[in-house]
Amino acid sequence: MKIDGSVALVTGGASGLGLATVRALHAAGAGVVIVDLETSAGTAIADELGARATFAPADVRDADAV
Repeated sequence: MKIDGSVALVTGGASGLGLATVRALHAAGAGVVIVDLETSAGTAIADELGARATFAPADVRDADAV
């Protein structure tokens, strides 16, 4: 699978397994969209990762939010 240059949207990406996935994909060259609750650390994580990372606050239980 070619990860470098792709973009991944990771739900629950600001903690736990989601965060580990975000970090692994980003390290492999992917752009990552971190989707998690507005109250999560998503903004700080996207800032820390820098280029190719962004935070999109949303509650995945709400289809309209996603």
